[in-house]
Amino acid sequence: MLRRKTKKDMLKARASAAKANEQLQGTMGRMGTSTAMGAFERMEEKVLQMEARSQAAAELAGADLESQFAALESGSDVDAELEAMKAQLITGTAPTQQSLPSSQPATDTPKDAAVDDELEKLKTQLDQL
Repeated sequence: MLRRKTKKDMLKARASAAKANEQLQGTMGRMGTSTAMGAFERMEEKVLQMEARSQAAAELAGADLESQFAALESGSDVDAELEAMKAQLITGTAPTQQSLPSSQPATDTPKDAAVDDELEKLKTQLDQL
């Protein structure tokens, strides 16, 4: 009789374990599918974000290049200087101060002289060290 009770308890325990294992496998199967789908959704979202960033960067770079070309095409002082030089060649006149940039060095102002004196004093002090 002891043997039958032990066998019965063992079969009950095995049945409970099988039922628990079945429930666990079902839960894991559902989680695995939803986890895999979630992983694909997250991956797709990351790719979409990367594509959006890439497109935004391309648009910004394109706009920047367009503005740089527009600035170059709009003309500048260089065009005016070139026209003045052409006119001088044609007429044979001397260049005016307005049409060409000054090539003479600027004269020292009293402020520059004071800075130069201070630098000389500092150099002398360094030499004495």
